[in-house]
Amino acid sequence: MTTSAQTRAIHAALKKMPQFTEQDYRDLLAREFGGRSSSRLLDTREAARLIDMLNGLSGGAAMRRPAETASGPYAPILRALWIGAWNLGLARSRDDQALLAFVARQTGLSHTRFLNDPGDAAKAIEGVKKWMARDGGVEWPKGRGEDSAARKMALLKAIARRCFETSAFLPFVPGADFERAWPSDFELFGYRQGLPAGFDSYTGEDIDRLAARLGARLRAAQDKQKRKAA
Repeated sequence: MTTSAQTRAIHAALKKMPQFTEQDYRDLLAREFGGRSSSRLLDTREAARLIDMLNGLSGGAAMRRPAETASGPYAPILRALWIGAWNLGLARSRDDQALLAFVARQTGLSHTRFLNDPGDAAKAIEGVKKWMARDGGVEWPKGRGEDSAARKMALLKAIARRCFETSAFLPFVPGADFERAWPSDFELFGYRQGLPAGFDSYTGEDIDRLAARLGARLRAAQDKQKRKAA
């Protein structure tokens, strides 16, 4: 069950978004958490994900006009990939408007709701994945049968490598290279963040949470480098 500290964090996040109505909140819970109507019905991992989502919603989808919000049958996978690109330090914004602009460049269609043809959807989806592989170093699992956890772990490893290369994450053994640090150092980092002790025990949501934590470090390191270069 949601802890009292998590409940306070949820209420604090909601207070920062006066335009985010009670109905918006209920819709978010129903859409993202299997029809649940209250945060009290979430377990602690789900509550942590809700807090992350609310803290990332400043100017986000629930407060935008429909024309500025990704929708349609392919929106969930595109949004998940786009957030992955943001955590890789590639996308400049995690906002849906940035995703819609990318889709328009790839397909010529102005909105994800117009992605009804599988061929057009593939152009957008594969466009994001190829960009993440080329510029972010993601080694996507091959074959159509790979599960989502394998894809998430491939993305997590790429984020971890970029954190390592930018010194956003320092190895626990000084002088160790990335291959020595992966996965033990990152498993320990995840454990310190309240996640399971080893990747074998991770759920998809656990991988997402660790990717978000590392992504925040990576973006902070990139911003610091930009300030130094300015």
